Amino acid sequence: MKHYLFAVLGIILTFPACQTYYAPTGAQTKNVRVSTAEPASASRTVAQLHPLDELIVPYRQSLDERMNSVIGEAKVRLYKERPESPLGNWMADAIQNQVNKLDVNPVDVSIQNYGGIRIPEISEGDITVGKIFELMPFDNMLVILEMSGLMTQRFFDHMAADGGWPISSGANFVLLEGRAQQLTIGGETIQNDRTYRIALPDYIANGGGDCDFLRELAQENTGLLIRDMLIQEVVDQAEAGSPISARLDGRIRWGEEQD
Repeated sequence: MKHYLFAVLGIILTFPACQTYYAPTGAQTKNVRVSTAEPASASRTVAQLHPLDELIVPYRQSLDERMNSVIGEAKVRLYKERPESPLGNWMADAIQNQVNKLDVNPVDVSIQNYGGIRIPEISEGDITVGKIFELMPFDNMLVILEMSGLMTQRFFDHMAADGGWPISSGANFVLLEGRAQQLTIGGETIQNDRTYRIALPDYIANGGGDCDFLRELAQENTGLLIRDMLIQEVVDQAEAGSPISARLDGRIRWGEEQD
């Protein structure tokens, strides 16, 4: 079997170098019934398992243990909502906390796109690794972009037009007429001639979420998955004896048109 696999691999690798190309003219199909009626159990011996079970069961057991492991606790219910929410605030602040621990130049603000939050809430109580995977199932890396004040305003206007995205503490704006008005970062009104360092998912930096205008900017890759940073934040808080918590603090607030 091993020799057969190597032979097939060799044939596949040879094709690109050839001048003659082949295309299938027919195919034979065979139906294989896969049943979950008799899942592998601890009482069954290895000899009784299907060959696929022999491969999968150890990994599945290890994965279940990992996903079900409790890493911390939520002091309050963290829910997702626009333009600001406890869950969004916690995520953005967690990213900011973790990026500040890296050996990089300081970051002015961290941002998480609203659509990247894949569950409506984290309930009060224990938090498992699996819950963070549900929250952030995608392998989004955290990158840092340097933006001019004009580009930063454009980016925040884009987020405002989309109803608001989670932003870390220290950034504030009024959402009015689909724009980020009265925008401040670090307690100061945004300056057009200043450069701002903004941490965000690589998905957004690469143009996702209708952010094509960011693709021209050079990316500083932290090499870290956002999901891993969130897991680490929960662990850090647990080790400090402090359950995670967040509240609405007015970092994004509706203008008069919503009153």
